[in-house]
Amino acid sequence: MVLIIGGGIIGLTIAWRLTSIGKKVIIVDKNNLGKEASWAAAGMLSGRLDLRPSEKKLLPIFEKSHCAWPKFAQELENKSGKSIGYRKEGTIMVACDHYEEKKLKNNYNFLKKNNINISWLKGDDIRKKEPFVSNNIISGFFSPDDHHVNNRYMIDALITILKKNKKKCIFKENTEVKEIITSRNQVVGIRTKTKETIKTKDIIICSGAWTNKINNIELNEAPIRPVKGQIICLKVPKKLSFLQHILWRENVYLVPRDNGDLIIGATEEEMGFDKNLTAGGVYNLLKIARDILPAIEDLQIVESWSGLRPTTRDEAPIIGPSKKIKGLIYATGHHRNGILLAPLTSNVIQNYYLKGKIENDFNNLKPGRFII
Repeated sequence: MVLIIGGGIIGLTIAWRLTSIGKKVIIVDKNNLGKEASWAAAGMLSGRLDLRPSEKKLLPIFEKSHCAWPKFAQELENKSGKSIGYRKEGTIMVACDHYEEKKLKNNYNFLKKNNINISWLKGDDIRKKEPFVSNNIISGFFSPDDHHVNNRYMIDALITILKKNKKKCIFKENTEVKEIITSRNQVVGIRTKTKETIKTKDIIICSGAWTNKINNIELNEAPIRPVKGQIICLKVPKKLSFLQHILWRENVYLVPRDNGDLIIGATEEEMGFDKNLTAGGVYNLLKIARDILPAIEDLQIVESWSGLRPTTRDEAPIIGPSKKIKGLIYATGHHRNGILLAPLTSNVIQNYYLKGKIENDFNNLKPGRFII
């Protein structure tokens, strides 16, 4: 039996892939399934557009997972019988002053050199694509191949698939894991907050920002901290559509959804495990969003929330077997890109169980890489 700690999108997708090769899986989550970072996300699959030259090592896996998404989305919808709100209109990165334009141009040149299909646009060209955007936008670039998904629909689809296979997949919700139990550096089980013991020789860590709260997980192997993101949801009235593409201005993005939701996010705050919404965070999101799309002013705010991104020192995920404990595997620390990387991460873990090794593209993402 493989025990997965964490029932977010990464944990659920891995469980799906492992049950498909005959593995029996138990998913243990401290809350209800998918209700932490996966629930709080905006569902964007365009993380590569925000990569800096210093993060070039991430580009191959971002590209590979980006290319895997269309087939993955179709399979997920077919297997579950549910829509996941998958959309492919593309993303427009925008600049509203010359300082932003210079930064965006550097990013554009880096992506172009790495053969990403993007095109530079003047402000008027952007307004031809999106007539309601502000005259404040002076330039930007368009990525036609980018897509996004409704992450909450995705969680529902994954749970639906796994529930169809009750003999292979067990859910244990509202169960906090306090300790990995080992014997002679071999996993033998877990101990929960209520002192329940579950025996297993295979554990996959998908516990996100809470990874280092589990005893026997070494900080040197998986140094993960929470980074708070506040998000707002506005409602666009039926029969009214004034945004087709994702708009992204530095760290603030606007994501239109099929159900009329318009997602605005997200802050990046080093606040530990504090998930409180703040006046300053919400104000800044709305101010920047209104600067580029003034029509949002009259829209109803229907929901606001925050989530904790699981972030490593180099903002790259930790994927692969522990160097210290046999039977312990990491698939965590995806920062802002857990949904984008879900197809690839789950395939890599599935192949590890089939072939006994991690694929070459993930050599730079192994646990313990931070040890000096």
